[in-house]
Amino acid sequence: MDFEKLFAKRANHIKPGLERIRRSYEHLTKPASLIPAVLVGGTNGKGSTSGFIWALMALSGQKIGLYSSPHLVEFSERFQISGMTIDDGTVDRAHEDLKAALSPELFEELSFFEIATLLAFCIFEEQKAAFQVLEVGLGGRWDATNISDPLASVVVSVSLDHKEFLGEELLGILAEKLAISRPGRPLFWGAQGEVMDEPKVSAFLEAHVQASGCLLYTRGREFRVEEKEIVLNIPGCKALRLPLMGITKDLPQYLKNNLSLSTAFYHWYASQPGNAAWASLDAIWPEFCKGEQKAAITLAGRAQRVTSRGENPRKFLIDVCHNPDGARAFAAAVKELYPEKSLAGYVSVLKDKDHDTILDILRSVLHPVILFGIENERSWNLASLATRHRDLPFFASLEEAWQALVQGGETPTEPWVICGSVAAVGYALKQMKVSPKELTLASIISGDWSPHTDKP
Repeated sequence: MDFEKLFAKRANHIKPGLERIRRSYEHLTKPASLIPAVLVGGTNGKGSTSGFIWALMALSGQKIGLYSSPHLVEFSERFQISGMTIDDGTVDRAHEDLKAALSPELFEELSFFEIATLLAFCIFEEQKAAFQVLEVGLGGRWDATNISDPLASVVVSVSLDHKEFLGEELLGILAEKLAISRPGRPLFWGAQGEVMDEPKVSAFLEAHVQASGCLLYTRGREFRVEEKEIVLNIPGCKALRLPLMGITKDLPQYLKNNLSLSTAFYHWYASQPGNAAWASLDAIWPEFCKGEQKAAITLAGRAQRVTSRGENPRKFLIDVCHNPDGARAFAAAVKELYPEKSLAGYVSVLKDKDHDTILDILRSVLHPVILFGIENERSWNLASLATRHRDLPFFASLEEAWQALVQGGETPTEPWVICGSVAAVGYALKQMKVSPKELTLASIISGDWSPHTDKP
């Protein structure tokens, strides 16, 4: 499958405004608009939160669509439907149908992400999905997914990222994220990220509720994570206490927080009048905690423990910590898993990210730190780093980094960490011969090796 022409649109993919996609969306008679949806945004954590929601809803035995970005290995990973596999051929056919349905003028004005979003709607409608989980790409207000009409919205966290598009004012970024909320409908707020250090954040949220008319449900108030359980007190729903058992015990704290967001949404939705077809949360919870079902690809690469396949299998801890706040969450997870052990880290960050701050954070928990590049127009290089990080070894590729250590006679104690950009982690998974489409919840959350066997 050749998506080169589509990928070429990424060079100018940031086009503020919803006018272009709305013209095509309405021309297509608003595909998937009759399928109930939840819109999930935030700086970090929206992938895992979307994945948890998708996994919970799939346990009701209905077709659940999940649209996410970016992909790890294959473009078709962005479009998932429970109970079936979406491959590149399916997406290719949908792409050709979309081009045929739109005039050349309409199609050419669309950005890469706008086309991908329309493809998701068309695929979910064709496959008769019962529900769709839509992950916001960038920001919120002008993101293509915001042409949908979600029954509820989720904002997981707010921190600095994509500063060239969203600016450096945290409350301003929060406003862009909150724009995915709808009047009279729930907005589940994760209360996470750098914005929580802003003294006026509570007043800002209250003002948004007054202005927008949304119903605000906040982590720490209507739902929370305690030491051994998730506690839900959603207005209009019965109070629940969900024990952290099975695979959920293995989650680092930031993923437990995101899981609480997902359970809060699901509990609210399944409790609504007319939704008797959706199993109650307490009924499906034991099955979810077993982790035997197919996992959302958006959960891969989140403090994931992986064993490579092949002649010389090795243990890895991988994470897509592509901004400072994500790096802090991953560093905390490393400390949880290995409080008294130093892990070797292979790191690759895109050049347009705050890579120096990311390295400051990662160097506090990883040693040695080895840097590598990837085949991508946004790949970094040693010259782009601050002076304080130019002492780190830098290799053109992950393979070269590994080979240099072998030739130098160094073999760091396993597990090895691979972290940084989504593209770098996706490339590493491909080299490990691990397909994100084949993973179960347990294989991602609990991993295929235990950290306890590697502690000193």
